[in-house]
Amino acid sequence: MWTCLSRPSNFSYESQSMKQITLDQVDPSHYDVIITGGGAGGLLTALALTANGKKVLVIEKENRLGGVWHGYWVDGFRVDQGLHVITRVTRGAFVRFLKNYLSPPPEFVIHDGWEFRVYDKTGPIPSSIGETLRWPLTGWRGRLGLVRIGAKIKTMKLDEMKKYKDISFLEFMESRGATNQVMLDVMQSAIYMAAGVPISEASAYEALRTLKDTDRESSKLASAKRLIFGSSEYDEGYVIGGMEGLIKRVIETIDGDYVLNAPVEQIHEQDGGIIGLTVAGTHIEHSTIVSNIPLWSMDKIVQSTLGTTQEFFERWSTIEPTRGVTLWLGLNKTVIGDRKNRVLVHPNPNRWIVSISSFDPSCAPKGKELVAIAMIAEPGKSVDEHISMMKGNGLAKYYPRILDHIEMEHAQVSYATRAKLIPGQTDLDRPGPRTPIKGLYIVGTDTSGSGVGLQQAAQSADGAVHALMEDAVI
Repeated sequence: MWTCLSRPSNFSYESQSMKQITLDQVDPSHYDVIITGGGAGGLLTALALTANGKKVLVIEKENRLGGVWHGYWVDGFRVDQGLHVITRVTRGAFVRFLKNYLSPPPEFVIHDGWEFRVYDKTGPIPSSIGETLRWPLTGWRGRLGLVRIGAKIKTMKLDEMKKYKDISFLEFMESRGATNQVMLDVMQSAIYMAAGVPISEASAYEALRTLKDTDRESSKLASAKRLIFGSSEYDEGYVIGGMEGLIKRVIETIDGDYVLNAPVEQIHEQDGGIIGLTVAGTHIEHSTIVSNIPLWSMDKIVQSTLGTTQEFFERWSTIEPTRGVTLWLGLNKTVIGDRKNRVLVHPNPNRWIVSISSFDPSCAPKGKELVAIAMIAEPGKSVDEHISMMKGNGLAKYYPRILDHIEMEHAQVSYATRAKLIPGQTDLDRPGPRTPIKGLYIVGTDTSGSGVGLQQAAQSADGAVHALMEDAVI
């Protein structure tokens, strides 16, 4: 796992300011690195390069930076592009990255735990044997089965998990005799948002990493103590100011320029090295490019006569992304009013329900509440069909006051992650920051990084900058 690079002692947060320019104003000689694609991976790479004294040019095809790392206002409520509840806010890669490169670091508010609903019963994620034996969502047989499989997962080392990367999590559970349906359904609802697929498709390795906090590898004795006494390792949270405020801070700290509405049409190689790129019909010469463009389209963009390069990008042209649907509801009064992460397991579909304004009141008018409901998009269904599924199927029965007080409703479809965490696309399989072309590096949630979403983006950015430094490019 990559660790964040340290800031140079003479680094000043006040001296940088990223500016928008037009394509005809670009002078390639002014920049140490060109970054194609201004999503989270690209911007975090630019932030780390700035801290190491480098000036960057970010080229983005859309009319704004950030990709799905984005926030905006709808009828007085501030929404994010997708539900961005950040995992591991006390020690995860994304938060470490921001603490290292932003001063003061952003403020996160930790949630009050999970609440899983299976019809009329609710329960948390059990963190100890005692809690598991009292778990209200299943009977004694299911609880005993959960104790056995929970103990196995919690004491499993990362190297052992790697053995299961090419089978599904359901296959892993069945091989262990863990077949209680309620247990499997609850685990699926937890894994679904991370992996983007059901447990019948999710890589067992990635699912096990999700269920067991592998950022905190420990001895068997320490693992046994956590099994007996419990732990608070599921430290999800939300950032004050939302994605809108966070990306603004990042852009203001980067040293360099950016160009919008500028699609990258070709990246050019000659004699095994990068010589430049073509952007909206304009050729730009440069020998160092970090691409944050989705891997599935790179085989059409990279122009190379090298067979190894063609094979490399063709290998990843079939990578499968996931899509999520988020329904934002502005309520005319506070209905939920707490910071729990609620998961509606049954009735289907699995939905995550979070009161965002309980974490950060600035996202809603005073006395009102902003609630996000999220699910993985189902193929072939329209946005309206997803909204109907999200507002129906038990929501009215179990959370009727939400539907009774809606004054704003806004739906989005966006990437949940660029790469489904399935066999062949795990963190162990993805290519990492280097390509066969000297001077061309890749960054993003589809290239490397464990975890999901912004955790992957931060680890990917760290990896790209480490590679640039190890190769003496910067």
